[in-house]
Amino acid sequence: MVESFSVISKPNCHKCEDLKAWLKKNNVNYDEWSLEDEKVKKKLVSDPKFTEKFCDIDGCMVYTPVIHMSKSGDYFFKELFNQSGLRVDAVKKILNIK
Repeated sequence: MVESFSVISKPNCHKCEDLKAWLKKNNVNYDEWSLEDEKVKKKLVSDPKFTEKFCDIDGCMVYTPVIHMSKSGDYFFKELFNQSGLRVDAVKKILNIK
């Protein structure tokens, strides 16, 4: 069973749409957090795991999409795509899909 997770996305993000389309095609349920939502931004910058991965002295830089695992609190983004597109095997491994 897939652990509960969220997809962090933003408008006009083609990779976000590709990931969400793959999840939908494979009947994988997820929550979506939009970086356009101020509540989401506040939640993220108050999370030490997020700030450690995405922020430095100059601020925060988020490359979307990001998968946030609810239970562990881990964030994944580099693992999701390569030059050829969605890394399906990596996404399956992150989400524990066989």
